[in-house]
Amino acid sequence: MTRPKLLLPGPIDIWEETLEALSRQVLPHYGDDFNPIWLETVSMVKEIFQTENDVIIMTAPGSGALDAAVASLFEPQDKVFAVNNGPFAGRLIEILNAYNCEVIPIDGEWGLPGNVDKMRQALHHHTNVAGIAVVANDTGVGVRNPVEAYAELAREFDLPIFVDGVSAMGGYDIPVDKWGLDIAVTSSNKALETAPGLGIISVSDRAWDIINSKNKAHRGWYYDLGRWKQLIDQSPTNPYPTTQATSLIVSLHASLKRIMEKETLKGHWARYAWAQSAVRTGLRALACHPVVADDAASYTVTTFRIHEDMRSVGELRDYLIAHHGIMVANAMGSFENRILRAGHMGKAGSQEYIEPFLLGVEDFLRTVYKKDIPQGLSLEGLRETTKQ
Repeated sequence: MTRPKLLLPGPIDIWEETLEALSRQVLPHYGDDFNPIWLETVSMVKEIFQTENDVIIMTAPGSGALDAAVASLFEPQDKVFAVNNGPFAGRLIEILNAYNCEVIPIDGEWGLPGNVDKMRQALHHHTNVAGIAVVANDTGVGVRNPVEAYAELAREFDLPIFVDGVSAMGGYDIPVDKWGLDIAVTSSNKALETAPGLGIISVSDRAWDIINSKNKAHRGWYYDLGRWKQLIDQSPTNPYPTTQATSLIVSLHASLKRIMEKETLKGHWARYAWAQSAVRTGLRALACHPVVADDAASYTVTTFRIHEDMRSVGELRDYLIAHHGIMVANAMGSFENRILRAGHMGKAGSQEYIEPFLLGVEDFLRTVYKKDIPQGLSLEGLRETTKQ
């Protein structure tokens, strides 16, 4: 069976040079072969994050890195304000609750960006707040939250800000130092365009001061960022408490080299913006309308409503796999049975993937629902400019 093209919110299809790097013989996590790769990888991650902060790269999924960052920045009974407008916002709240934080959720409608003024009003009624938590880009609903505005709000109340950037960092401009983000978390298998398995955390000086002031009894061992900080200060070439997943580091290094040298960081963002526009324009032409308004739409995944005549999202999803070798994903939670998600990260953010996806949706509507759709109607967004 031919492997399908992945247009998923993750994992993603990765570029050939990254795949080749992933297939190389395993390196030890120290020594002259690995150390230069490690140091250059950390340097490039800092360029992506636009930060001079310490950066931790750990063997863990994105949710594992979130777990470590929550456990380290907060302690039980800390009062944390959290934006709650999507399934991954809910995931972050679950992690906060797992550490017995007192979470104050600022609820919002799924598909709409978080309401900063609503959080501001709520903050005026509370004291002893430990921080603000927000998901930058919720792939469950395909919405971007206004991280810069939340960072300004955090400064207004002199609070640390914790950003889940798992599906955001690298996909668009999020300048960590300029915006004053204390914790920013991402993973390897989204807009950094390699395989799953690495969690990445940037930690500001203020965040380190807070971490060092907290009771660490609840942190465990591996997920105590204070332990990682000690190792960073002791040995920049070996700042990890266990054997690293060196093959994943090597593949991340190859992917970041591709981004920084072949595309440039701004070119990488531009490709993601182009892919977002091409997918949304094409789906609209087929009356499969995006859920989120243009000004808040994710650059990494598009959520869209199926055509009003279609019976279920499963019909289209299964047809694309069976007849076009393309895999998209159901939405999550209350969106699950009426909305699909098409990711456009990695190779899926190229014409090689977007064109057959849109033509596959066209074919489905013509073949199954007998719609009179001209061949190529959905490709207008692709014709405007061509990437990759």
